[in-house]
Amino acid sequence: MVDDRLDDSTARREAGKRKFRFGLALFAVYVVGYALFTLAGTFFRGTLTLRLGGLNLGIVSGMLIIISAIVIAVLYNWFAGKMEEP
Repeated sequence: MVDDRLDDSTARREAGKRKFRFGLALFAVYVVGYALFTLAGTFFRGTLTLRLGGLNLGIVSGMLIIISAIVIAVLYNWFAGKMEEP
């Protein structure tokens, strides 16, 4: 009985570590994307004024940043849920 609790505790700890690493990787992807968007807006302002489907590239890429944050949150929630399943 004590061994079962230790195994469960170890498994939970390992699952927590995996979720943290996965979340950190997703966060790093988002930070890189946001940094590129910010740098483009700062140093390549003319590029973001290009028209793309009736909208300028700045609006399109800004919306993609927002959508990517939602996708990352859903992906992490799915992954964390899978880690919690027995």
